[in-house]
Amino acid sequence: MKKFSTLTAIFAMLFSASAIAQDFPSDPGTVLVDLETVAVDSSNGDSISGQAPTGAGSYTLGDTVTVTAREIQGYTFQQWDDQSTDNPRKVVMDQSKSVTALYSHDKYVIMFLNANNDTIVANEYYYGEEVSTPEAPEQQPTEQYTFTFAGWNPEITEVTGDQTYRPVYDTIVNSYAITFYDYDSITVLKRDTVDYGQMPTPPADPTRETADGVIYTFVGWAPTIAAVTGETNYYAQFSTEDIIYKVVFTMNFTDGKTPITDTISTTYNGEAILNIEIPDGYHFIGWADGYEDIYPRTVAGIVSDTSFVANAGPSYIDIEVAANAWTFFCLPEIMIGDGWQSEMLITDSLAGVAWGTYDGARRASAQSGWVTPEEYFATQGYIIYSTKAGVLRLNAYPEQVTTDEVTVALQTYEAAHEQNANWNFIGNPYNVAIAASNIEVSSDTELSATIWNGTGYDNELLSSATLAFEPLQAFFVQGAGEGQITFTQSGNPAPRRAQAVVPENSRIDIQATAGGYTDKARVIFRSNSSIRYEAGRDASKFITATAPVQMYFIDVDNVECAQMVRPAGEDNIRLGYMLRNAGELTIEMPVYANDYELYDVLTNNSYNLNETVTVYSDKGTFNNRFELRPIKKVVTAIEDNSTVAGTAKLFINGQLYLIRDGKTFTVQGIETK
Repeated sequence: MKKFSTLTAIFAMLFSASAIAQDFPSDPGTVLVDLETVAVDSSNGDSISGQAPTGAGSYTLGDTVTVTAREIQGYTFQQWDDQSTDNPRKVVMDQSKSVTALYSHDKYVIMFLNANNDTIVANEYYYGEEVSTPEAPEQQPTEQYTFTFAGWNPEITEVTGDQTYRPVYDTIVNSYAITFYDYDSITVLKRDTVDYGQMPTPPADPTRETADGVIYTFVGWAPTIAAVTGETNYYAQFSTEDIIYKVVFTMNFTDGKTPITDTISTTYNGEAILNIEIPDGYHFIGWADGYEDIYPRTVAGIVSDTSFVANAGPSYIDIEVAANAWTFFCLPEIMIGDGWQSEMLITDSLAGVAWGTYDGARRASAQSGWVTPEEYFATQGYIIYSTKAGVLRLNAYPEQVTTDEVTVALQTYEAAHEQNANWNFIGNPYNVAIAASNIEVSSDTELSATIWNGTGYDNELLSSATLAFEPLQAFFVQGAGEGQITFTQSGNPAPRRAQAVVPENSRIDIQATAGGYTDKARVIFRSNSSIRYEAGRDASKFITATAPVQMYFIDVDNVECAQMVRPAGEDNIRLGYMLRNAGELTIEMPVYANDYELYDVLTNNSYNLNETVTVYSDKGTFNNRFELRPIKKVVTAIEDNSTVAGTAKLFINGQLYLIRDGKTFTVQGIETK
């Protein structure tokens, strides 16, 4: 298609064509004329190919033709070359003609925006033109994302209308370093990379060691864990709590009184004042840990639970006294001296009691050994009798009682009868129990202790492994010459009541009942007893002094004894009794020797000692009715000083003799010639 540079040229061309048409030869018949249509882009004069208006062709001269300008995409019809704007229009074909439809080329605005919707390029383009793309705009990253340019939206094509292009970005979720630190803000417990918006996972709850009396407890993280929005450091947080240390202070009492305990609470490096009020009648003795004897005591710098023990003791020594019973005791030797004055004894609760001690010299002169004391001395035995219970209180701290070795000299008292000689009333000088193994005896003969057991006397050798003495317990020792007893405290056993312990078959216990009253007696057989010494011994008296029934043995000089120590052998032993009223007398043997029997002289009957014997008796005192006889032994009555070789026996026929191994002895132990 030929181009025309200007609209004027178009009109000139049309005018020239019209003139040329007039030069055509006329058809001598029907005259035909041609109609040419052209569509032209008025912006540049170019014809628009294939878009000519309808109606072009050959027509009979004079025809009227309808010409229609086409709708052309990207173009807008403006007018016809004759400035008519009718469309369609009528053209009278009075000659050949060319009709030109003028179109304006549509223009469109093409805009390019950035990520913020700001215009970066805005240009006009003709329809169908190719769009020139600008340089890709950047999108600034956010905390959550990083953006990478991926193109334009919509996809860029030839211009068909106004169009706005927006940038398209690939988005990448940002990841951030997340670090968890310990309480010191230095030690890394965990380091991780976490995407934006995700919750970080903390490490296991950390711990912190207790230090300087403070307990640390993990309570969380700072800041509070939240969805990730950036690089974040978390720090372990701990609550603090002061450790409360317990100081347990116990006041122990040496006499067994219930301990008093106090608990003092303090914080780290604190102090506690140990001060329990000491009860009346007690005094502070010392600290169990050897701390200097200061009371109360301040303990500083406490960094752990701990305990302290102080010892307190009574400010006196109490000796328990039972009602209506004899109490045997020994005054101790104290550090401040061994003399005791009567004013040192507090006996208000025992007013009117009977006091006594034993004078061996008086006993040796055939008098009663019991005397009322005028002075009181350490290691001396004493006895009291009270109608009511109470305590005998000594004005001394128990710890003042000596723990040193104590030696007691045994006094020698010669007597016409040996059973009256050399009695010493002494006792355990310590305020603790001691075993007989803690007693060393220096004497010409082996010594035994005669011990009050509450209802009667027991007798046991001081060399016995089973013997022990209670604190301050008094006992009798009868020697056969000069000597001494030494006491020590080392290796003491647990306290127990001192009491004779003898094999089962080495004694006979006798119990007699009449008129509702009961009395007891005992015979002890000792293999190493001395004939000269044991035969007339009379330390033990009646168990019961007031009941109508009394069981006893006849001692030398017809002394009635509730207990007798006899040499083991083939001896008849005379048993006496006293009844205030006639009636039945029942005799039992709770403990008996298998080789003895009970013989009734009056009825000439013998009884096994494991049987209960009931006989009728007149009232009065009977010294000759019953005998304890060895079983399967022939008992022969011996008149006066007669001797029987090879046997040993005691018998009653007006006079008491002991015959053993062909020798005859009086009950005083004097051999007869």
